[in-house]
Amino acid sequence: MNNLIYLTLKVLFFTSLIPLFFLILKLFVFGTKKIKQNLAFNLIVLIAPFLLLSFLTYINKNKDKKGIEENPKEKLVEANNLNQSINEEPVLDSLNSNYNFSKEIILENKLNVKNIDLQKCIERTIKKNENITLILKPFNITNKKIFELDNYLKSNDIFDFNKIQQGDKYSLLFSKDGKLIYLGYELNKQSYLLIDFVNLSDCKIKERPFEIKRHELAGIINTHLWQAVNDLVDSNMETEAVVSVIADKIYPWTIRFTHLNPNDKFKIIYESKYINNEFVKIEHVYASVFEHKGENYYAIPFKEDQEKKYTEYFDQKGNNLRNFFLQAPVDFRRISSKYSKSRRHPITGRVTAHKGTDFAAPSGSPIFSTADGVVTAAKYKKYNGYYVKIRHNNTYETQYLHMQKKSVNFWKKNGIKPGTRIKQGQIIGYVGQTGLATGPHVCYRFWKNGKQVDPFKQNLPPSEPIKEKNRAAFNLKKNDWIKKLEEIKYPDDDYVDQNV
Repeated sequence: MNNLIYLTLKVLFFTSLIPLFFLILKLFVFGTKKIKQNLAFNLIVLIAPFLLLSFLTYINKNKDKKGIEENPKEKLVEANNLNQSINEEPVLDSLNSNYNFSKEIILENKLNVKNIDLQKCIERTIKKNENITLILKPFNITNKKIFELDNYLKSNDIFDFNKIQQGDKYSLLFSKDGKLIYLGYELNKQSYLLIDFVNLSDCKIKERPFEIKRHELAGIINTHLWQAVNDLVDSNMETEAVVSVIADKIYPWTIRFTHLNPNDKFKIIYESKYINNEFVKIEHVYASVFEHKGENYYAIPFKEDQEKKYTEYFDQKGNNLRNFFLQAPVDFRRISSKYSKSRRHPITGRVTAHKGTDFAAPSGSPIFSTADGVVTAAKYKKYNGYYVKIRHNNTYETQYLHMQKKSVNFWKKNGIKPGTRIKQGQIIGYVGQTGLATGPHVCYRFWKNGKQVDPFKQNLPPSEPIKEKNRAAFNLKKNDWIKKLEEIKYPDDDYVDQNV
């Protein structure tokens, strides 16, 4: 019924426009005299269209309102669907559920899923002796295209394909017509390389988003340091990092961690980096204290020389916790072999003396001089590989073995040769496995009065304390962080040794 009324009014409206047109025409031709003769009729002709238009507008508004009230659920569903299409992540159901790296590449770079054949995606790790040509050739990427890509990445300092290593992860993404359009190559936990085969100018190193968290740990040692730390953090990787900081960087010359006592305690304040909620590394240590045999050993990091590549730690009196020598020539993962008078060699199988300390570290990691000195050798030998030897004074010498071959170019560029003066912490080469070596590491050898000795068993000279010009700034920092350490409570202040 309402529709019939609406249609009738619509017809009347358009019909009323005809006499209105003639009335306006008459007005222009004859003026107002003719209009006044039939004034009542002419007024009706003039007003009728406007009245009909008002009725039509009113009915139309009520009709729309009623439609919304009758179907609110349909309208809501429609709106929700629109919002979902705008805000939701693309559907990746057809992508292999184990391909987390591929999923990350698609989502983080907002790649158009409509153009990608998700079922054809490949995620693998680099095999032994595999190179970029072997990876790409099966997917119709020509040698010319690979050369062009390699040249572009090198010339723009993006990446060198010679650096790909066995075990590294990569992902291949294909278009709907089967063409390889993207390659993702994981450089490390913090970044990956993204190659766009359609547009090389879009190739880039993608830094992963990260989160920095601050931690305040306080632990009591019942068995050993590793277990005490592991009880306080969420992953074994973070445990190893905290233990390494405490035992290898802060207190290696102060506390013998092989002779800890039950009830020894520690507190440490530090910041860590996390990617995808996984621990990556310790970013910064603010302060720590280690209670050993009833005595508190405080450690406050303070950098007097901004050019130094490492951080020094000082006690509450401003004395340097580090000795004249750095505790290690590299930021290492672990000591893979200690100084020994009888060790079975991993390659030859012979039992001989191992008069060095092997620090396992990633290939290509920088190697530092552990003290100031003068280079006496920088060369290659069959068993040592590429190495550097440094004389520090009339008493001490050090040697760094199994460097990468690229260290030679570094020596030439930086003038590292016999007679060159070297500063403590200065880079002298890079970790490799040249010579007689099973894996990437640096063999660190230490001489005292011409005799090879274990550096960890020597009474080495101390480093310089805080300089007087920096003492006021150090004291302000020290007092602030010692106060914060004292506010941290141990997990059980009433702990009683069960063995007493």
